[in-house]
This record gives sequence, C-alpha cells and structure tokens, in this order.
Amino acid sequence: MPNIEYPPQRSTPNRASLCNANIMQTIPSLFRRIYDTPACIAIIPSLAVIIDYTLTFFLAGNTGMILQWEASPLVRFAVAHDSMTIYLLAIVVFYYAAAYAILHILRPTGYYGYGVGLVLLVSLTHVLGGLSWQVKTAWYSNSIAALSIVSVIIAICIFGYALLRQARSSA
Repeated sequence: MPNIEYPPQRSTPNRASLCNANIMQTIPSLFRRIYDTPACIAIIPSLAVIIDYTLTFFLAGNTGMILQWEASPLVRFAVAHDSMTIYLLAIVVFYYAAAYAILHILRPTGYYGYGVGLVLLVSLTHVLGGLSWQVKTAWYSNSIAALSIVSVIIAICIFGYALLRQARSSA
C-alpha cells in the first residue's frame, strides 16, 4: 500500500468561512434591530390577518362555507354584505395601529418583551386559524380558540401586574 502524503491544511480561514462568519454575526444583529423597532414588529399581525383570510377564502371553497362555519361574526357579516375588502383593510390598519401603539408605549419599560410575545401569539393564532379550513377537526378548532383565550388572559395578567407594580412603586 503506497504512503500518500496529503498537503498541509491552511491555518488561515478561507473566503467562504469568513463570509459565513460575517453572515452569522449579521443575522442576530438584524433580528435585534427588528425586535427593537415597534414598527417592524407591528407589521407581523397585519400580515397574519392577511394570511388568515387568504387561507380562509382559498380553503373554504365558497362563501356559503364561510357563512356557515367561520368563527368570527365580523367576517360572516362582511361576507354576507359583500364588504370583505373594506373589512380586511380596516382590520389590517387596526392591527398595525394597535400593535404599534402598544409596543411603542411598552418600549422603554421592562414589559416590551411580553408585548412582542403577545403580538406574536396573536399573529400565530390568526395563521393557525386560517389553516383550520384545511385541518377541519374539532380539536384543532378548539385549540385555536384556546390560544385566543390564552392571549387575552396573558394580556390581562400583564396589565394587572403592571398596575400593581406601579401602585407599589408610587406608594
């Protein structure tokens, strides 16, 4: 068996590894900048609502199914009165404005992370709600309703905790 001698390994990093190192340092800083900007985070629930209702209309098949099975009474009303475009525009603007206002208020406090988490939970609930037209099982629909209730409970608990903490610090 011949003795094969391999060339020595380079001790300096090659161009590809330097590029990967720069990317790996850039991604966390990009996410940090997005996280720290309420306007960027506020876009997420608006996009989630658009995804939710797009999936709803695509997967439901017809408006009769939406009128019969949609959980949101506002969506059923908008579909029945042929005003879904106006409703969707209004709800997208409302979600953006509400999320931005809340996150902007929470930004200088220690509760900002909880606000971001709540916004992401509401967004996830909307996207999963749109997918419920594909899954069509009771446990899945009940899970989506439970997520919505959990979102409300978290919001109430955080608000109550903030009020109690404020009252203690001012006393």
